[in-house]
Amino acid sequence: MKNQYHSIQFVRSLQYITNQKFIMQFIDFKKEHFSHDEKTKKYFLEISKEEVGYGELSVKQKKQDETLTDTEYAIEDSGEVVKIIVKSPIDIRVNF
Repeated sequence: MKNQYHSIQFVRSLQYITNQKFIMQFIDFKKEHFSHDEKTKKYFLEISKEEVGYGELSVKQKKQDETLTDTEYAIEDSGEVVKIIVKSPIDIRVNF
């Protein structure tokens, strides 16, 4: 019998393709996790690449009713750390 799981990448845990669909991992952050940048008047948080890997990231706003919506954000990648920048602190989910 053929194994239906094929390993594609190791980050901190094994990620798989199952039935041609990528299983995404995520981390939720509360608005309290953000720091304020006085120069730009924006808010940011930094995540180690060891936590999220070296692939693409996406960010969604997490509402009080647990739904996810698109939000405006910027990502700065400095090699070992990813910085997520938003206009005001919000609860977010980072998919990787």
